[in-house]
Amino acid sequence: MTFQIALSFEDGITRFVECNTDETVADASYRARINIPLDCRDGACGTCKSLCESGTFDAGDYIEEALTDDEAEQGYCLPCQMVPESDLVLQIPTTSAVAKTAAGSYTSTITEIVRHSDSTVGFTVSVDNRADLVFLPGQYVNILVPGTEATRSYSFSTGPAVESASFLVKITPGGLMSDYLSLRAQVGDTLELTGPMGSFFLRSGQRRALLLAGGTGLAPLLSILEKMQTDGVTRPVHLIYGVNSDLDLVELEKLSAYAASLPQFTFDYCVSDPGSAAPNKGYVTSLIEPGHLDGGDVDVYLCGPPPMVEAVRQHFKNVSITPTNFYFEKFNSAATPADSPASSIEETAADTYEIGEEHLPVAESDAQFDARMALELGALELTIGRLTPAQLTEYRILAENSATSIDRDHFTDAAAFTETNALFHDFLFRCTGNDILLQAYQRLEVTQLMNRVLRTADWVDEHVAEDHSRIVRAFEQNDRAAARELIVQHSKHAKSTMRRAITDARVSVASVMARYFSGRFDDRVVVVTGAAQGIGRSVAERISAEGGSVVLVDRAELVHEIAAPLDRSHSVTADLETFEGAQHAIDSALRHFGHVDVLVNNVGGTIWAKPYEHYTPEQIHAEVTRSLFPTLWTCRALLPHLIERASGTIVNVSSVATRGVNRVPYAAAKGGVSAITAALAMEVAQYGIRVVATAPGGTEAPPRVVARGPGAQTDEEKLWYQQIVDQTVDSSLLKRYGTLDEQTAAITFLASDEASYVTGTVLPVAGGDLG
Repeated sequence: MTFQIALSFEDGITRFVECNTDETVADASYRARINIPLDCRDGACGTCKSLCESGTFDAGDYIEEALTDDEAEQGYCLPCQMVPESDLVLQIPTTSAVAKTAAGSYTSTITEIVRHSDSTVGFTVSVDNRADLVFLPGQYVNILVPGTEATRSYSFSTGPAVESASFLVKITPGGLMSDYLSLRAQVGDTLELTGPMGSFFLRSGQRRALLLAGGTGLAPLLSILEKMQTDGVTRPVHLIYGVNSDLDLVELEKLSAYAASLPQFTFDYCVSDPGSAAPNKGYVTSLIEPGHLDGGDVDVYLCGPPPMVEAVRQHFKNVSITPTNFYFEKFNSAATPADSPASSIEETAADTYEIGEEHLPVAESDAQFDARMALELGALELTIGRLTPAQLTEYRILAENSATSIDRDHFTDAAAFTETNALFHDFLFRCTGNDILLQAYQRLEVTQLMNRVLRTADWVDEHVAEDHSRIVRAFEQNDRAAARELIVQHSKHAKSTMRRAITDARVSVASVMARYFSGRFDDRVVVVTGAAQGIGRSVAERISAEGGSVVLVDRAELVHEIAAPLDRSHSVTADLETFEGAQHAIDSALRHFGHVDVLVNNVGGTIWAKPYEHYTPEQIHAEVTRSLFPTLWTCRALLPHLIERASGTIVNVSSVATRGVNRVPYAAAKGGVSAITAALAMEVAQYGIRVVATAPGGTEAPPRVVARGPGAQTDEEKLWYQQIVDQTVDSSLLKRYGTLDEQTAAITFLASDEASYVTGTVLPVAGGDLG
């Protein structure tokens, strides 16, 4: 007997392997020549740690340093040790390129074309070697447009068990696939497919599901419904389908058929056109009812255009509900005039789809609890034996109040508990009379966050309130040893309660981090360039979460969409390869906010990847213009303002690629960024201005929405790029790529007052590669 293991990589590629019942997932992967991250093979290092999204398994033997109990509870696993007990879906923490694998390619033949309306066409294909095309319901493939070298990405509208494969396409005038389907497509035509791809797919479970579709975003949800029907799923499911006009409505008969065959499936639809004949006019959010969300205990699957995704997210915020899991797939129009350059598979997949998920983590940072406990022990030493009788009485009352607000299993008064719990924890610090100690405690403690989550949770560890009374008793008896032991034990109980409460109250880890670092950028205006994607976007979102006002600058129109959900944000489109563009961006920031405190120069990136002798003079010029001049121009545009204010910080993003292969012009440009940092810091230190830089190494990031390169890679170019990947990993002492969060943490540290004594320095953030 074998089980099917879906390996979902960070770049959207999904590969499937067959795993025997006595075989580890890692062994099955390597047998299939898929090199998932692996060092020890004995559960000791944690290198292969992955997240199991679906299925059951025997976790095997490992040490806690490799996989903690908390991580195991969340579904993390070690493929080098785990043996499957069912089919599995694993999130592998690397890209398919690093794993030296790729999506499969398939030849298919069109067997049916259905022109639903002038705006929508459906088509069905038979696939050669159909058994080899294994996909998860909701995933997509890239399809080569006949007669071109361009691909377009489309989700399956049929389930994995259906012999044929079907798709829905919105007809966009001028679009390559739209023109083909409208004018030339015939039954019998051959189509080349590449995939499957994407992390938007049905997860197992019995929790209520809410499916939201915009236009042809209905396709992957039809695939999900087909899978539910095939598997006899009985979980409650409601679908809301929205379109712009009556002509866009398709497959209503199929939805009615699912409503008749799936015992707990219902659906509604709406049309935004006020003149529609549909029973519901408006947008999808107008049809979301409280019962569909079940107080937040719901899995949401959404496929639609970016504005719809953001509107739904805002709706959840407005009703103060965060779904347990929120899976979304944004799609943009891939219309390209017929005479436009062809796009590569990588570009098209990125241009057309942006897939994401938001979950509610179980774990909270142990470091915060440890720091909190250390400060509480310090407060104990300053107060035990020194509290007045009146203070001891107040302490006892606070402990009793928290105890009376809960019973052994549930809250009876969540609001009362959260208030008395906060007062109890602040009490000793107030008694010290040391405001600095109290402020340090309030900065690190998680009580504020607990207040938020416990107000909506329905459970608390009864030991937490019992601990309060025991701690007070130790103070009354002047028993220092007992008090210390009780505070340590109480920290463990609080940690357990916090984790359970975060799960029940559905608070994201971003909330934890925003609480921990809140205030670093209060009253600060920060300009972030290259903010439409990647590191720049991550930095802008992090600074916004930490209280800053953010100006997001990019030459891609997408930047306005990224800025929209951020508080205190302003977005500017500008070509920073010119001084005029840089000046326009800075002027716009100053007009909007009145001043600028911090500039993060993030624009740049390799356009081509090849040995230097293969570069043309035009390509060399383009590389340097892309990765050097945006920093040079933007520093120059902002500098007079910073000098006038006699304060400010500039954080440049350089690269350790200054010592790397197949990127000499890019390396030269980034070397220039490092030189700008050192020289400019010397000039402007007299004005109280700091200039610093990070030098990122290889960084894993979602597929680019706006591609850097000009087109599809040849086999030789792919080999050259793989040489960069291999050299980057080999040069890192940690033998891996970094994450966006790791790069963002370094940049925001340097941008904050925490780095106030750092200037003229380039900080490598590359796992030990110093560049």
